[in-house]
Amino acid sequence: MDSYEGAPTDVSFADPAFLANPWPALERLRREAPVFYSHTQGGWIITRHADVRAAYADRRLSAARINQLFRNIPQDVAERLTSVRLYTGINVNRLDGADHMRVRALMLRAFDAGVVRNLLGFIGQVVDDLLDECAQAGEFDFSKMVGARLPTTVMCRLFDLPPEYRPVLFDFASISTATTAAATVTPELLLRLEGAINDMNRVLNDKIREREQQPGTDLISTMVHARDGLNKLTHDELLAQLLALVVAGAETTAHTLATQLVMFDRHPALIERIRTEPEQAFALVTELLRYPGTVKCMTRYAAEDIDIGGQTIAKGDLVWIMNASANVDPEVFADPYTIDADRRNMREAMSFGPGLHFCVGHMLARTKLSEFFKRAYSRFDIEILQDQFEMVPSYIFYGYQSLRVRFTPRVTKAA
Repeated sequence: MDSYEGAPTDVSFADPAFLANPWPALERLRREAPVFYSHTQGGWIITRHADVRAAYADRRLSAARINQLFRNIPQDVAERLTSVRLYTGINVNRLDGADHMRVRALMLRAFDAGVVRNLLGFIGQVVDDLLDECAQAGEFDFSKMVGARLPTTVMCRLFDLPPEYRPVLFDFASISTATTAAATVTPELLLRLEGAINDMNRVLNDKIREREQQPGTDLISTMVHARDGLNKLTHDELLAQLLALVVAGAETTAHTLATQLVMFDRHPALIERIRTEPEQAFALVTELLRYPGTVKCMTRYAAEDIDIGGQTIAKGDLVWIMNASANVDPEVFADPYTIDADRRNMREAMSFGPGLHFCVGHMLARTKLSEFFKRAYSRFDIEILQDQFEMVPSYIFYGYQSLRVRFTPRVTKAA
């Protein structure tokens, strides 16, 4: 389908080399074939910043991509995945048009700046409590001690759930992303997700009934009220959005905490800056969300024939929109692999998926990250205890399976 003479070598998102370092292959595509049909991935890979931005804004590229999960899945297995098809298919990230705007309007109110400000003190306390445990442990797996706990503890607060639900939320988020973002989706992964959705829905339905009788100010109460209000969410839509919030609130931040910690370790000047100018923490984590970032790409289906970058993408074709490439495009970002918190063009970053599907929780995510790093580096010298990393096998997320670290309390000089 591609028309390039001497087209570059195809890429596999499941290749361990690509998982560890996707940028050389993406640079080659951006330079030689910025809109490239990948036979390995079964779709078009878009790498140039201008094309990525245009693709996110183009309504002819549909977010209704649930069928992507079922490619190459046996029919008898697909017929058993009723909950996967329903609840994954109607979450806000996979809706188009009026349905998308109706649900998104509710989500924006749930995550406005006021909500984040009200959570700031709580987030700081959660971080301090976790850092106390880090001090006691000394050496530990950062992904388990911090990544698995900080975002889900905040999510429990948002949902007004007791602390014992924290591992329940994280386990569901991990199973969900291990499946929906897998570089290679298998029947086993999908069947595991089917069970996880049903289990999580039983928990959520109990809480929905409670909030119907005694509504509060938590996120579940807000969504329950909207179900019967102007937004007219159905019960299944309500469940789908709550499931999506659990996944987005947990897994993405968990991966980002680990990859940004490694970047701080590799760039001591960043540590010095966050210690001497803690007010710059928000700008620093925002820059690190550009590169190396966490969300490598998102997918869309062409709802009709469309021309991008001189290539005709046919109706029904799958499109891979590569955030990780756009975020290091030298046409937009000078010295793109240099971490510079003072960049003047950060609005150009694709970190949170610009356009109609811009991440509604971006302020909360950056607040959790900035609060953690400014408090952690104020209290500790942090050492990464491994040179090699096993990457998560995901086409979406850039992240590590585990991260061994040592936290040593800093010795401050007496005045």
